[in-house]
Amino acid sequence: MFIRELLFLSVHLAEAIKEEVDKEALNTEEAILERLQKVQLKLQDNEISEEEYEEIEDMLIERLKSVREDKKGVHTNAAN
Repeated sequence: MFIRELLFLSVHLAEAIKEEVDKEALNTEEAILERLQKVQLKLQDNEISEEEYEEIEDMLIERLKSVREDKKGVHTNAAN
């Protein structure tokens, strides 16, 4: 019984760590959109220039497209 509980906790810990890594690596739509929102606030607060904002925004939008395409491909492959 103790081993089963330990395994259960280990799996949940691993999932939580993966989720945090995905956020930091911008591997989820939510993480990318959150980062985009933070960058927009930095622009509004004059912490970054319009040029810096546009560069970061372009990168984030490209990353978002890539994540969505990957997600779409996973769903397409799973259906086949």
